Amino acid sequence: MKKIAFLILCVVNIAANAQTIFQAQEVDKAATPQGGIPLLQEYVKANLQVPFATRVAGIKGRMFLSGVVEPDGSVSELKIVKGLQPQADKEALRVVGLYRAWQPALKDGNPVRQAFNYSVVFPDNPITNYDSTSHSLVDYFNDKFQYTQEPKEYHFRRLIPVDNNGVVTADVVFEEFKKKEWKPYMSATYSKKPMMYKIYDGSKVDSLAAYSISARDQDWNSYVPEMIFQTNGQLLSVTEYKKGLEKANYSHYYSNGSLKETMMVDGSNFREIHWYDNGQIAEIIQIEPKNQIIATTVRTIALWSKTGQQYVKEGNGWAIKQEGEATSQGRLVNGKKEGRWVSKLADSTLYIDELYSDGVLSKGTVYDKGDVRTYTEAEKNPEFIGGFPALGQFLTQNIRYPKEAYRKKVSGKVYLTFVVCEDGSLCNYEVLKGIGSGCDEEALRVVKEMSGKWQPGVQRGKKVRVKYNLPVTFMLN
Repeated sequence: MKKIAFLILCVVNIAANAQTIFQAQEVDKAATPQGGIPLLQEYVKANLQVPFATRVAGIKGRMFLSGVVEPDGSVSELKIVKGLQPQADKEALRVVGLYRAWQPALKDGNPVRQAFNYSVVFPDNPITNYDSTSHSLVDYFNDKFQYTQEPKEYHFRRLIPVDNNGVVTADVVFEEFKKKEWKPYMSATYSKKPMMYKIYDGSKVDSLAAYSISARDQDWNSYVPEMIFQTNGQLLSVTEYKKGLEKANYSHYYSNGSLKETMMVDGSNFREIHWYDNGQIAEIIQIEPKNQIIATTVRTIALWSKTGQQYVKEGNGWAIKQEGEATSQGRLVNGKKEGRWVSKLADSTLYIDELYSDGVLSKGTVYDKGDVRTYTEAEKNPEFIGGFPALGQFLTQNIRYPKEAYRKKVSGKVYLTFVVCEDGSLCNYEVLKGIGSGCDEEALRVVKEMSGKWQPGVQRGKKVRVKYNLPVTFMLN
């Protein structure tokens, strides 16, 4: 009877601990973010989307909240202790609530619920060009199209109509100051298109109903970041462009709104940061663009497990990465692969075996469901037979300037996309951005004539389908 009573008492105690909210000083080991407080702070800083109303009002500062770290590493019962502004407070609760990478508190060897306090800082990043009368962001430029805040220099102005969240809602309009009044000069066309958006999570791919918003001129220059939202308004992607299709910065999000990856300009290089879906930082990558002599170099600067264990620091360490259905591992030296790298499937079956020297692949073998392939290049992009010079020559010799375009003096670039299939043929043609007057149809006709004249893309010794973007230029002599 004593043993039964003791067991019942233990069960009662465990159940009580599962419901009790402990303070940090009441547990044997307090709850802490995986990898430490700095990684949580980095997550909050990267994920915080400062509300448009907060920036327009010029509000900055620190707000305080409280909550409970659950035994599974998630948080609950979040509430404001000292707020800053309703929109800002709501955003802080959203971001902290998405972070599920806590090491839970321990008491008597068991994970328990623990109360915590946290503060979120909203930076000094005001919006000073919002005109509430026209609901637009208004910027002024001099006669050389240089930004200016001097009224006596105003020659051009740009109006970006936005909603209460700061998202563009109509054409971006440029006006010129002539004869003491503002007159239309040019515009960038607003577009809102339905689409299916794919989110890749390891070997799992989800397709979500979404819509994209952009504003581009006739040369396809972008004047606002291109944004993709779920149909419920949840942000999925933000991309800034330099010119045409050249990306400058981007951010992609998981379906729950947590940041998945970002790419930012870092001097002459680019820096990518990836996160797991629980908010734990996963990887920092530096991309050093190629020039005519040196090929693009990709370096892994830091790498963590989903549980916060850091494998690679300052480019050096033994890396373990989940890549699709396989787990790959090997040594990194100065951010580049060195020596033998192997990938194994979940059942420990060898999938890929590769040898590297200073980041350059010397030999690789893939064991793909009974198909064994060897290779010396991990990836090879599709290429028009003869390369870019031959591609340019083909376009020059085959394009016939449309009569209507010639008559109307229409010129510019038609942007197309298509898929290069495994046999070098083309399919899935689409005009991304046209200039009209028959040029779109002519560009599409000529591109279709290229079918069969391509070397297909290759991935680890296997020919694969690759999507390809191509601008076709129409220029009057």
